[in-house]
Amino acid sequence: MTTCSPDRPILRVYVAEGCMSCRTALRVVDAVRQARPDQPVEVVDLAEVADQPLPPGVVGTPTYLLGQRVISMGNPELNELLEQLDTASESVEDKLPDAFTRQPC
Repeated sequence: MTTCSPDRPILRVYVAEGCMSCRTALRVVDAVRQARPDQPVEVVDLAEVADQPLPPGVVGTPTYLLGQRVISMGNPELNELLEQLDTASESVEDKLPDAFTRQPC
């Protein structure tokens, strides 16, 4: 499930069945959803997208993409991930004209 928030890049976490670190990735995703409820987060199970090409940089699991950029191969520390999410959100907001404000979805 992806949360609606047009001013934040989507965090996509690529996981695979049988990947022991992916269990931790799912816990990290839950923690992000709790700490940053406005952050859109999507878990992508490789088995469900097997017929689709993977984004560049997704060569193993878990892999974390923020927008189109790989930010972690393997599980990051939660505080570091949250900092990256906050920085990405701030940089998007800095580019918006003053006339635009966050609107609820």
